[in-house]
Amino acid sequence: MQKLIQITFITVIIGVSFSQKSFGQKNKSGEVEKLVQAQKIAFFTDKIGLTPEEAEKFWPIYNEYWEKKNKIYVERKKTMNNYSENVDKLSDSQLTKLSDKYISFETREAQLLKEYHSKFTKILPIEKVMKIYLADYEFKAYLLKKLRNSGKED
Repeated sequence: MQKLIQITFITVIIGVSFSQKSFGQKNKSGEVEKLVQAQKIAFFTDKIGLTPEEAEKFWPIYNEYWEKKNKIYVERKKTMNNYSENVDKLSDSQLTKLSDKYISFETREAQLLKEYHSKFTKILPIEKVMKIYLADYEFKAYLLKKLRNSGKED
């Protein structure tokens, strides 16, 4: 069954790659994003051991979680870039506000995880929920390894 899932996702990856190159519908960034998303789906499905029924329930909730998490990330990045560009011009009062804002990003992210942990446990056994967290960690390492190895092939 896992081989079938892997073959399906490889086919999707190849199809996305060829269709975008042939028709020029997306830029390079869009292609990469779709390839990474397809790899993530295959990686998570395998690591978590999702059944087709579980995957159908899991992916919409997980994607919603990451969309919200990314919004927090974008806000934090914008705040930190602003700080970095203006570090020498900020008063202690402004620095206090920025540090409080930074802590609020961390708090919001923790609250978001708590909220979605509850949602995950309603649709998956706890063993698979823990595998979500492990897969998140391992997928980052997997992508970094692929990036390092792609540089060696050139």
